[in-house]
Amino acid sequence: MRHWRLVCAAAVVAAAAHAQSITTFESCTDAAGRTLPAVEDAKLAKLVATSHDQDAASIHYNPAVLTRLKPATRLFFFAHECAANSLGDVGKAAVSVERARQADCLGLATLLDGGYLKREELPELQADLSFSEAEWALLPGQPRSFDLAACRSPGVVKLPAEKSPAKPGWDACVRTCAAPLLACGNRCLETYQQCVAGCGGKPDK
Repeated sequence: MRHWRLVCAAAVVAAAAHAQSITTFESCTDAAGRTLPAVEDAKLAKLVATSHDQDAASIHYNPAVLTRLKPATRLFFFAHECAANSLGDVGKAAVSVERARQADCLGLATLLDGGYLKREELPELQADLSFSEAEWALLPGQPRSFDLAACRSPGVVKLPAEKSPAKPGWDACVRTCAAPLLACGNRCLETYQQCVAGCGGKPDK
């Protein structure tokens, strides 16, 4: 079983450094561990999509598509595309609604875990996730309903925080510990905790 990996680097700010303006990650990783950089693409017909150029892939996004959407909603769909890549679903001939929702929940869990979204902001995000048939043609995944409160994810790879000069390897160590947890969930929780303990204390910010 492939490990779920969603390793997202520092976020790109769309208009300003304020958290509510963040609409993409700088990069994320696919199921094979390859880095997928984020590329702004004014010619893209969709809000976000994965582009394959020879052997390289990247996630393209167009800030001019569906401008009515709130920044958090745009970030949610970018996180969905990252999650779909980490699940190995991008490029398949047909991806079920269930798998699309799985990517939704994995992306959402990553946003919450990384502090890009707060739980009290979920109702506002949920209210923004209503689309016409024409709008669905601009979004990743099949047309579907959303129930964010019902989302469950076995875990996420924590988004990298700013590295501490004192212990620059701590975040990388914890991400390595977390990777198996994504595949086997709570059954590996004790092993994960032991692994994190071996990383040493979390450095002060």
